[in-house]
Amino acid sequence: MTPTSTIVIQEAAAAHEAALRDLAQLDSARPLTRPALMATVDGRLVAAASLHDGRVVADPFAESEQAVRLLRLHVAEIDGRRRTHPRRRRPRLALRPRAAV
Repeated sequence: MTPTSTIVIQEAAAAHEAALRDLAQLDSARPLTRPALMATVDGRLVAAASLHDGRVVADPFAESEQAVRLLRLHVAEIDGRRRTHPRRRRPRLALRPRAAV
């Protein structure tokens, strides 16, 4: 990584499944399942983190320490938001059939 490198954190989409699987294989780890966050450095995937359990996989052949730290911060922030603002159940609307006129 250079002083001008750009680290991008984004949510992994279905199109990223193969890349996540390859990254986990490089790290000798089980593949991550989505939802997950990915970190790319200058357009290259170097690390990913599960939003289920916080597990991280990283490319051992890339400088990924900063990307991993950022991923962990994002996962912790998302987890904290889930705990303080759990999804509220929407009340079900009672639909009554109308009489035909």
